[in-house]
Amino acid sequence: MVNLPTISLVLADPHPVMLDGLRTHLQACPDFRVCESVSDGDAAWQAVLRHRPDFLVMDLALPRRSGLDLIAAMQAQELPTRPIVFTSESVKEVMHALNLGVRGLVSKYRPQEALVQCIRQVHAGESWLDQDLTMKTVSMLMDQQKGKDHGIQILTPREVDVARMVTEGWPNKKIASKLCISEGTAKLHLHHIYQKLNCPGRMALMLYMQEHGY
Repeated sequence: MVNLPTISLVLADPHPVMLDGLRTHLQACPDFRVCESVSDGDAAWQAVLRHRPDFLVMDLALPRRSGLDLIAAMQAQELPTRPIVFTSESVKEVMHALNLGVRGLVSKYRPQEALVQCIRQVHAGESWLDQDLTMKTVSMLMDQQKGKDHGIQILTPREVDVARMVTEGWPNKKIASKLCISEGTAKLHLHHIYQKLNCPGRMALMLYMQEHGY
C-alpha cells in the first residue's frame, strides 16, 4: 500500500451544517488531517498560528475577520499555510482573492469532491481555479478594461519584465530574486504597472497581458 503524504488542514466556515459536512468528508480522506474547524475569522487566525497547517480551507464571508483579510495576514507574516477558498461570494470578492495570489478556488455549488481535488492539486504545486467563478471574474475584468487601454508602451522595460513574470504566475519574492531587486521594489513596480494600465490587480494584469500577446 502506498503511503500518501499527510496534508494538514484548518477549516473555516460560518455555517455549522456546511462546516460539519466539510469536516466529515475531508477527514475520510486518508491523506488529509483536519487539525481544527472554526466558524469565524478570528478563530481561524488563531488556529492557523497554533497548528501551522498546510492549508486554511475557508469561505471568504467569515464574521469578525474576513477571508481576504486572513489571506493578506498570512502573506504579510510569510506563514507556510496557503489559502484554499471554498465560497459562494460575489465575483468582486473572488477577484480580490485571485489578485492576492490564491491558487485554489472552488465554488460551494460544486460537489465536495471538487474541493478534495483542488487541495491535492495545489499541494502538488499546481493551481485549481473553479472554471465558472474564473470566467465570471474574467468577464467583469473585460468590461472594466473597455475604453481604458493606455497601451503597454508606457511601461518601462523593467516594468514589462515584471508584468510578464506576473502573467507566468510568479510570486513577488521570485520576481525580486530573478531581477536582483528587493521584494519591496518588485511590489512598487507592480503598483506603477497597475496605475499605468488601469488594472485593479494581478488577475486584471494577467488578462491584459494575454490579450496583448505577452
